Amino acid sequence: MTRGIIYVMWNELFPDLVKIGVTKGSTSKDVEKRRKELSHGENMPQPFEAKFAICVNNYNKIEPMIHNALGKLRHNSHREFFKLSVEEAICLLRTYTLSGDAEEITIDNIMLSKDKKVIQKVRKQRSKITFKKLGLPKGTILTFVSNPKYTVKTYNDSRIVAMPDGTTNTISKAAKDYRNKINPNNEVKGLPDGATDFLYKGKTLVELALKNNIL
Repeated sequence: MTRGIIYVMWNELFPDLVKIGVTKGSTSKDVEKRRKELSHGENMPQPFEAKFAICVNNYNKIEPMIHNALGKLRHNSHREFFKLSVEEAICLLRTYTLSGDAEEITIDNIMLSKDKKVIQKVRKQRSKITFKKLGLPKGTILTFVSNPKYTVKTYNDSRIVAMPDGTTNTISKAAKDYRNKINPNNEVKGLPDGATDFLYKGKTLVELALKNNIL
C-alpha cells in the first residue's frame, strides 16, 4: 500500500484554476517542497500557494480517479489544472478525511519576502478593478462562478452590488456570503477580492480586466 500526498495548489496568475496533484511523503515539509518546485519552475513569475493537502493510501491510484471525475473541468488534458474554485477543490479532498481514508496535512507556505511582495502587488492591482473600468453600467447582472443561480447586480461605478433581496454589499462581501452559502461547513474567513468570483458573459472580472489591459 503506497502512502502519499494529494494537494490543492493555486496561483494568482490564473485565479479561476486550481492544480490538483500528488507528491511523495506525508508531512507539511513534503507539501512545501512540492510548492517550491512548482513556484520555481521555468517561466513561472509568481509563486504557488498551497491551499489544502491530504495524506492518503494508494495516492497514485486515487489521483487519476479524481482527475477522471473532473474531466470536463480540466483546462488542458496534459496539465493538472481544473476550472473550479479553491473551496470546491478542498471540499472534494475533504471527503476522504471525513470517511477516514485520509489525514489532513498542515499547510506552511514558507515564502521568501520577495515572493510575498509579488503576491501582494497582484492582489492590490485586482482590488482596483471597478465596474466603471470594465465598462459595466449600473444594473449589469453578474453570476456567481460556483453556481449561476446566485447573482448580483452592479449598483454603482466602483465595487458595490445589489443582492437579490435588495440590500447592497461590496462585491467581496457578496462573494464571501455566496461561498459560505454553498459550503456552510467550510466557512470562509476574511474577504475574497470578489473579482474571481463573478462572471459577466462567461468571463470572470479578472479575465475582463486582463482582456481590457486594466491589470
